[in-house]
Amino acid sequence: MDSNPDVVIVGGRPAGSTLAARLGARGVRVLLVDKAAFPSLPAVPSSPTVHPGSMKMLDELGIAESSYSHVDGRMDRFVMEFGDHFRAEMSLPRMHGRAYIHGVDRRRFDHALWRNVARFPSVTQRERCTLVDVLRAANGQVCGVVLQSHDGTREQVKARCVVGADGRFSVLARKVDAPVVTEKPDHCSTVYYADWEGVTPATSSGNAGHVYTTGRGTDVLFFLMPDGRTSINTHQRADRVDVAGDAQGYYVKALQSLPGVARRLKNARQVSDVVGVKRIGNGYRQASGAGWALVGDALHYKDPVDGQGIYDALLGARLLDEALAEWLQGRAFADAMAGYRQRIHAETWPMFNATTDRLRRELYSEPPVVVIRTFIRWMMTDPLYQERFLRLLGRDIDVDGWMSPGLVLGAAARGLGRDLRGLVTGRRATAGA
Repeated sequence: MDSNPDVVIVGGRPAGSTLAARLGARGVRVLLVDKAAFPSLPAVPSSPTVHPGSMKMLDELGIAESSYSHVDGRMDRFVMEFGDHFRAEMSLPRMHGRAYIHGVDRRRFDHALWRNVARFPSVTQRERCTLVDVLRAANGQVCGVVLQSHDGTREQVKARCVVGADGRFSVLARKVDAPVVTEKPDHCSTVYYADWEGVTPATSSGNAGHVYTTGRGTDVLFFLMPDGRTSINTHQRADRVDVAGDAQGYYVKALQSLPGVARRLKNARQVSDVVGVKRIGNGYRQASGAGWALVGDALHYKDPVDGQGIYDALLGARLLDEALAEWLQGRAFADAMAGYRQRIHAETWPMFNATTDRLRRELYSEPPVVVIRTFIRWMMTDPLYQERFLRLLGRDIDVDGWMSPGLVLGAAARGLGRDLRGLVTGRRATAGA
């Protein structure tokens, strides 16, 4: 670069690349660095799905859907299977112009976002470039970074602001001593997953995702992926998982122990290594300080069960871009960052609570069989409840109040009514015979 950038962004995956693109569109001088070479997988396993709310924000950035998606990964419905108790099929409603989600190869997806940044002449990108330390002014304010290239060369780069978009285990957060300010450690999950080929489709149409749940601390999630693959994920309460040093063996044994999962794997084969996270945290770090800010998983991290990670990263990048624009236009940095902290909390806190509450209900609660076969079945097979739930995950409705007492009571009443009609119909048929 000809001179020191206004902003250095550490981390070039969804949060970092889209923040750089937004700032680049404003003509802001940005240095974007990432320790990896693209295309590559994230250092920490992450969500393989992109829902309509995320696609809408990618549209805003001019990133074509075709650059990160593939027809094999398109899902327009989901099957919810609750052990041998019941099965419900849900069609995705139209949200933000789409009635489907995409299962994505994170190598291709992240690479598409990285390539998009190259359109902006005010942004310089560097791969295989690692953050070593931060520079500080005499008053303690962060004023730049120390970087190391892949060949071992180190350099100091002065900047007016440094942003950490480098994930859950952010190096920048550690260097600036950003504390965890909120955490919910009581209900954590452990996830292992791998890609498979030859998986029996969940439905006759073959374009459905599938969630198999036991109601006893274990879920298995199937997501269609590009190139005819299926990502199969075990999602379990963390306090019951002990792989005993053999993650692969544990993963396969967990899949084969569930009949509804094993039958889909009868003619399938695993085609990637198993990858996992032993204990997924749910929390927030301090969002900013003197000369620095965090975005994406570096700031806000939670369980992937609701598939919100990419959305949160894109949303955080948009909000931080707006706050940095205010600062660059003359507002005090502390004031601009205070606004960012308030907005990111307001936008993400409701879903954070919804996700952690879902973990408590689905992994850590064990409802009686009679409740599964009545109340839970009535809810999950109710068309209105299904639509509201899917619109929540696609970020098409407000999170607060999405599951109102009226919705719950109405779904239960409609389910009971269906059961009663079935009983009457059955009795009449028997009497007629």
